[in-house]
Amino acid sequence: MMGRAGRPQFDTTGTACVLVQDSKKNFYHKFLHSPFPVESSLLDCLHNYINAEIVGGAIQSLQDAVDYLTWTFLFRRLLMNPSYYGLKDASPEAVNAFLLELLTSVLTDLEEAGCIDLGDEDDPAVTRMEKIEPLTLGYISSYYYLDFKSVALFQEDLDEGCELPDLLTILSDATEYDELPVRHNEDAINEELARKVRWPVREDYEDPHVKANILFQCHMARLTLPMSDFITDTRSLLDQAIRILQAMIDISAENGYLRTTREIMRLTQLIIQGCFPDKSPYLLVPKMPSSIVETCEAMKIASLPDLIATPLKRKESILRKAGVKNNRDLRTITSTLSKMPNVDVKYKLPEGGTEESPAPADGYIPLMVRLQRSQRLRGKAAIQRTGKAKSEGWWLVVGREDIDELLALKRVMIRDTTTCTVEFQVPQEPGNYTLQIYLISDTFCGVDRKREFQLVVGEAEEEEEEEGTMMMMMM
Repeated sequence: MMGRAGRPQFDTTGTACVLVQDSKKNFYHKFLHSPFPVESSLLDCLHNYINAEIVGGAIQSLQDAVDYLTWTFLFRRLLMNPSYYGLKDASPEAVNAFLLELLTSVLTDLEEAGCIDLGDEDDPAVTRMEKIEPLTLGYISSYYYLDFKSVALFQEDLDEGCELPDLLTILSDATEYDELPVRHNEDAINEELARKVRWPVREDYEDPHVKANILFQCHMARLTLPMSDFITDTRSLLDQAIRILQAMIDISAENGYLRTTREIMRLTQLIIQGCFPDKSPYLLVPKMPSSIVETCEAMKIASLPDLIATPLKRKESILRKAGVKNNRDLRTITSTLSKMPNVDVKYKLPEGGTEESPAPADGYIPLMVRLQRSQRLRGKAAIQRTGKAKSEGWWLVVGREDIDELLALKRVMIRDTTTCTVEFQVPQEPGNYTLQIYLISDTFCGVDRKREFQLVVGEAEEEEEEEGTMMMMMM
């Protein structure tokens, strides 16, 4: 209103009168002539800030944390405006006590979440915090920029028996989706959408996490959303989903859950491709006719990688038989297939694990894997239905299906030919074991590879120290 005081195009100045109570006159006078002070928001994210500095090595004790905060904007405003932060005065004793209490609470929360390790529980609180060590969950939280509550949730909820609907619920319950807006009357729309999606959700339609679950399923089912706000919300969900899923994979792998880790990887593929698990990978290719599945079966094409590897002329013939008549559609399909990966997997045990050279029980041995694409990687992923274009990546997993144990996990990028080595722990008992190698795409459905190999385990090696002690006793 004040900007319109005066006649546009005629006057260069205007006059505005603000009528207020006499008791508020000084406040409005200061409001108009003096800028409001900017206050620190560090307290809202202090746990994650402290965790990141512990992981980085800048904070190794409670005193380090106190010293670190003295260099922040929070500390400056604490002295200038103590009442805003809950202090009675800005005396050195009050400020020091406030920081000690604050950081003790933060470090205790991080310890309970499994992000850091403090001293002996029997020691006093301050003594326990003289040496702070970061743990795996702390590293994962810092690396993926996730809230410490999210990694604690994943650690608690992930187990060996998680199915895809369970994993989607865990993903939707992440703290990162706390602020997903549920606008006025959207609970009714959420309830209506919940009836259309495949997997059941909690019947709390004003909960942002329930809305997140519904929107993920709408994306996977490719349902038309009722309004533009829901499209924007879905886009914000997908922008964060990949890094959250990556953290879930790391936590599941750290716990040794082979099947659950593979299911999270599968969920990642489904979200990126925007489909449910029962949809044929052939039909994810743009312009592909629905009859392609039956045609490939009749032509002895067993899988999508087999179709990718088929020579162009025969590929066009198969597509023609499947019902592709438009030359433009034919070019679109063949061009997309030419950019999709078909990877050959070869492996060897360079340092034992064979009949001739058994691996020592309960030790660690390397596995060398050679990965070769049929065509060199060019550009971004050929097919995806999430946000900005992403690069194609892979997970290399070594495990034992018989006991559902994950032994090793490594991320790899395959541009042409890649050779990588992963180390894994050998079983404790001598014998012959069947292990599996999985090459799993982080983007495409239906192109994963699986190989099995035999591992021969012998007796455990005696420690050199024990052998040295025995020699001394004999002498």
